[in-house]
Amino acid sequence: MAGLSVEVTAAGDRSLVRVVGELDLDSAAILRRPVEAELSAEPAHAVTLDLAELTFVDSSGLALLVELRRLASGAGVQLDIVNVRPGPQRVISIAGLAETLGVPPAPPHE
Repeated sequence: MAGLSVEVTAAGDRSLVRVVGELDLDSAAILRRPVEAELSAEPAHAVTLDLAELTFVDSSGLALLVELRRLASGAGVQLDIVNVRPGPQRVISIAGLAETLGVPPAPPHE
C-alpha cells in the first residue's frame, strides 16, 4: 500500500512542505493538517509545496490543493506549488486546474 509522507522545514519567512507518495482520498488529511498549520502560523509567511516526489494525485487530492490555495489566499499567505512531476501535472492539466494552482500546464500528449 503506497502512502503519503509530508516533511515541513522552515527557513526565515518561508516554509517548505515536501510531499512524497500518493495524494488521494485516504491520504489527503496527512497533507491538510501540516499545511493548514503553516498557513495559520504567526507571523504569516510563504509556503512552498514541493511535489517532486508526488507520484499520484486523484480528484480528492486535487480538491485539497485547490482548497489549500483558497485558504492561503484568504489568510494573505503566498502558497507556491513547485516541481510537479509529469503524471500529476497531466492530471492537473486535464482537470483544468493548472492556472488555478499556479503550475505550468502539461505539454500536449503525443
